[in-house]
Amino acid sequence: MRLALPRRRRFDPDYLFVVTFGRSGSTLVQGLLNAMPGTLVRGENGLFVHDLYRASAAAEAYSAEHTKHRSKHVTSAFYGVRWLRREPFVKATRQIADDVLLGTQSPGAVRRIGFKEVLWHRITPEETTDFFDWFEEAFPGARYILNTRDPEAASRSGFWQHAEPGEAEMAIARVREIQDYLLETRPDRTFVTRYESLTSDDRAESDAVLTGLARFVTGGCDEALLGRLREVLTVGHGPIPFGKPRGAASGDARG
Repeated sequence: MRLALPRRRRFDPDYLFVVTFGRSGSTLVQGLLNAMPGTLVRGENGLFVHDLYRASAAAEAYSAEHTKHRSKHVTSAFYGVRWLRREPFVKATRQIADDVLLGTQSPGAVRRIGFKEVLWHRITPEETTDFFDWFEEAFPGARYILNTRDPEAASRSGFWQHAEPGEAEMAIARVREIQDYLLETRPDRTFVTRYESLTSDDRAESDAVLTGLARFVTGGCDEALLGRLREVLTVGHGPIPFGKPRGAASGDARG
C-alpha cells in the first residue's frame, strides 16, 4: 500500500516590487520593507523576468504565424506549434520566481514577496504595456514602490561612474517614464518613495514617508513598527554604503 504524500500548501502571497534606478537608495528601501512583518523583498536579480517575457512573446508570435500550417497534423513541420501559448510561460514564471524569492524561507511566514530592481530601463517603450500585462498575469495584483532620487545626484554616484557618457541619464529617464506609466495606469497599486525625504534630517518629513510606506505595504503602522523603520535608516545599505547614521557627517546615498 502506497502512503499518500502530504499535499504542498498553495503559496499565494501578495506581490511587491521596487521599480527604480541605480544609486537611488533602493537597497535602503529594500531594508525598510524587510523590517515589516510577513514581508520578504529580495535584491536585484538581473530582471530575469524580462527575458522570460521576451521568450513568451516570441513563442506566442511564432505560434500565431505558423499554426495555420496544418499544425494539428503529424505530417506538418509545425506539428504542435499551436501549444506555444502565453499561459505555460506565465505559470512557469510565477513558479520560478516563487522558488527563487523564497529560497529557504518557510512559505507560511511570508505574506508579501517580491524584489527590488534597477534594470527596468531594459523594457522598451514598445514593450511596456504588454510586459506589465504579462507580468501581472504571473504576479496577480502586483504592487509597486516607485523609488526616486534627484537624477543628477544619482548619475554622479558609484553605480554609474564607469558608464558611457549619457548612459546614466538615459537609463534614469527611461525608468522615470516607466514609473509615470505605472502611476497613471495603476494609481491604487503604486507608492512613491523619495530618497531625499526618507533620509531628511526633518523627522516629520521622514516619518511621513515611513508611515505611508508601511500602510501601503501592511495596511497600518503603529509606534513599534515606526521605531523599527527608524532604526533601519541608521544602517548603511548597499554595496557601497556611504550613508551615515543620523547625526553623523553626511555622505552619499545608501545603496
